[in-house]
Amino acid sequence: MLRIDRSAEGKDTSTGIVVITAANRIVESSRRMSKLDTFERVKEAGIIPAIRTSDRSEAIKAAEAIRAGGIPIIEVSLAPPNALDVLDSIAAALSGSMLIGAGTVVDAEGVRQAALAGARFIVTPGFSAEAVAKAKEFGLAIFAGAMTPTEVQTASAAGVDAVKLFPCFATGGVRYLKALRGQYPHVEFIASGGIGLDNCEEYIRAGACAIGVGGEIADFESMAAGSFGVLTVRAKRLREAIRNARGLRESLSFNIGEGR
Repeated sequence: MLRIDRSAEGKDTSTGIVVITAANRIVESSRRMSKLDTFERVKEAGIIPAIRTSDRSEAIKAAEAIRAGGIPIIEVSLAPPNALDVLDSIAAALSGSMLIGAGTVVDAEGVRQAALAGARFIVTPGFSAEAVAKAKEFGLAIFAGAMTPTEVQTASAAGVDAVKLFPCFATGGVRYLKALRGQYPHVEFIASGGIGLDNCEEYIRAGACAIGVGGEIADFESMAAGSFGVLTVRAKRLREAIRNARGLRESLSFNIGEGR
């Protein structure tokens, strides 16, 4: 018999049940994908779609719909009740075909629980040194939220893989991202908050390595109604927009020399 235990660190000899411990699960996951591989896949896709739901079946269908739209990445928010079970279910069902991460993680314990549930990357709304340290311990990529230059510097110094600029709509948007990129050219930025099909290309052209989206793809109403085909259409459109923006940015770089 097999069960997953998020706290146990050994074998239950009294029952004969084999317990999958933190160490076992993380070691096995690390064999499949390194932290660097994870971040490269995120940058390649250019989009991190997030879902918020307490319904495991709904979450799996939403993730499958997003994958069908050409985006093989999903971020499961830990804010709703039962979120860890949702993350665990998605990881069990789709880890072979999707890169699965946890969002709205605010502390080290959240990182630990997400890792044991199958997350390969962590997204935080703000900066937490403890969360960054725990992500490193588990070999997970971490994208930490920041808004001010001081927060960006602090997150970068702590060794985050990317800074999640959040919330973009409240900070000056594309112009603010450009200003930060000018001061911190070595920092990778993931733009998030108020980004959709109408403005995602601007953020990519401004230098974001990826964007984070939520209801712009997986809104509550569509998921509750079972309209998962809508999510596939939105994913396809956003993926194409990112590709178009990158093509234009590469063309401009070739013609005028980016960063000179």
